[in-house]
Amino acid sequence: INPNKDFYLKLNGPGGKAVHEKNENIDVCVIRECFEEAEIVLRNEKLLKIFEETCYSTKEWRAEPCLQKEAKYIVTLAIYLHPLEEPPKHIEPHTLGPWNLYKIKDLLKHRNELVPVLEENIELIDGKIKTYEQDVLELPINIQKLEEIKIKMEKQPQRTQETFNFLNDIDLEIPEEEIPEILDKQFPVLALNFGKLSSYEIQILIKYKKKIQESIRPLRRIEHKIQTIEKSYKGFKYLSIFNKAERKIIAQKFGENPTIAELSQDNTILHKFRNTIFEFEIHKSSTNKLTYLKLRLPKDQTQINGTTYGKQTWEFFHKNYSKLPLI
Repeated sequence: INPNKDFYLKLNGPGGKAVHEKNENIDVCVIRECFEEAEIVLRNEKLLKIFEETCYSTKEWRAEPCLQKEAKYIVTLAIYLHPLEEPPKHIEPHTLGPWNLYKIKDLLKHRNELVPVLEENIELIDGKIKTYEQDVLELPINIQKLEEIKIKMEKQPQRTQETFNFLNDIDLEIPEEEIPEILDKQFPVLALNFGKLSSYEIQILIKYKKKIQESIRPLRRIEHKIQTIEKSYKGFKYLSIFNKAERKIIAQKFGENPTIAELSQDNTILHKFRNTIFEFEIHKSSTNKLTYLKLRLPKDQTQINGTTYGKQTWEFFHKNYSKLPLI
C-alpha cells in the first residue's frame, strides 16, 4: 500500500529475503518470514517444498534471466505447501493491506494483480500444487485435525471470481492531515475491537496516540520534578527514629535507607539507641525474601528491663537484621 515502493497495489504472499550474513537457509527463512508477516507458525514436519528455481536478476524480485556477471540479485523462487491451521494476522498495516484467501483459479484469471515473480510463475506453481496434492493429503497429520482445519478455514472470507478485486480488499494509507481526530470517549470503542480494526481505524488511533503524547509531555516533566522532591521527602520521613533536625544530616551521610550495621558505625548513634526499644516490622517480597526493616519509637518509651511482643532492642536488630535497609 506504499505508493513509493515497487509493485504498489500488487498482490503478494508471505516471504522475503534469507539473511546471507547469518547463513540462513531457505527453509529457515520461510519459517521466520511467515511468522514475522502473518504470525503463522510453520512446523518443519509439515513443511513441504514442492520446487525451487534460481535465476539471476537485474532487479530485486524480478526473476529475469541474465548473465551472472550482469546480475545484481540472485532470486530463488521456492514454493512450500503447509496446512493453514488458522488465518494469518494483519500485523503490518502501515505497509501492507490485510491478508485474504484466494483460490489459485482466481489468481490465474487475474495474474496481472500479482507481483512479477508470482505473475510469471503462476501456471508453474499451479501445476506443482496439483502434482503434490495427493502427497499433502497423505502427510502424517491427524485426519480429525485436518477436518477441523477445513471447517475452520471455510468460515474465513474467500474471494470468488465474481467478487475478485484486490483494490477492494485493502485500505490505503492516507495522509495524516486527512485522518479525522477522535474524541476521548470514542477510544474505548475502538480499543475493545482491536482485533477487527481496519488499517484506516488503526491510523486514526496512531494519530490519537500522538495527540495524547503531546499533551502529557509537559505533565511528565512536572511529574519527574515531583518524584525527585518526593524521594527526598520520603528519605527524611523514613528516618523517623531521629528528630527532624537530624534526619537530613543522617540521610546525607548514610543515604535515605541506611542499614543498622551502617548506623552502628557512628558511636553517637550507637550510644543514643543502645538502651532503646523499638516497635518494628519486617517486610518481605512476594517471594518471601526479606526486603527492609521498619523501626518506630513507641509513644510510651521506657528503658529496657525485658522486651514485649512486637518490640525489640537495637542490639537485637544489629545481630539479626543488620543488612536490611531501614525505613
